[in-house]
Amino acid sequence: MSGQESPQQQINALRRQINQVQAEIDDAEGELVRLEEDLRAFEYEFEATVGYLLEQLTRLELEVNDYLQQIKVLRTEKTFGEGYRTVEDQYNATWNIPRKEDAKKQPPRPPPLTAAKLKKLYRDLARRYHPDLAVDEADRAYRTAKMTAINDAYKAGSLVEMMALAEAKEDGAQVSIGTTVIEKERDTAVPPPQTEADLIHALIQELDNRRRHLFRVQDALRNFHNRPMVELALDVRFVRQQGRDLLAEMAAETQRKIARKEVERDMIKSQFDNMQ
Repeated sequence: MSGQESPQQQINALRRQINQVQAEIDDAEGELVRLEEDLRAFEYEFEATVGYLLEQLTRLELEVNDYLQQIKVLRTEKTFGEGYRTVEDQYNATWNIPRKEDAKKQPPRPPPLTAAKLKKLYRDLARRYHPDLAVDEADRAYRTAKMTAINDAYKAGSLVEMMALAEAKEDGAQVSIGTTVIEKERDTAVPPPQTEADLIHALIQELDNRRRHLFRVQDALRNFHNRPMVELALDVRFVRQQGRDLLAEMAAETQRKIARKEVERDMIKSQFDNMQ
């Protein structure tokens, strides 16, 4: 704006810029919503085709590891007597290292793609809610409680809980677009403009807020394709154009792994039963 412009001209110019930025926000948010809807549809397809098989394979792997550990314990007791503790167990007990057989009590490890998504979501939430970013003690207390919930969900491997935490709104401080949460500028108690100068100042603040929000939405768009599930969706679409069904191939391969793991589980279980 030129210094020769009248206050009213400055006001009109600022209003035009605000409207222009808002139009860009609407376009960017619309594109982000479309992308999120496409991704959600693919995630449902992935879960129905491959995801449940990966969970089944994970459970089988845990069963196999559990039987192997129990066989190890039985062999040790038969050789050295009941209650014998190996050097490894004594070392772990001394240094408070969890025993390997306790792994069955831990939540199942998420499938690779889910684990990657969980880790990325955790990093995003940690950057947003870390207590070191607090502006005062009340904000620090809130952030600390939020990070505690985030850490608990991450340790439990609960993608559903993590996504729920990401979706949560904070007194109008966030806007959720699909599964993407965009921080908005916090509203401050600004008194109604009394003069043209006050109005110009308020419009400048509004323009600055909307530009920052536009940057955040555009940044979400730029980083959207870095998500592992998005990359997989693109691969599936590309391969489909060549006449192949990548998800069906992944499901078939996972089913073969499940079949092999079931045979391994049954053999080890039989061995365990014979030792008792």
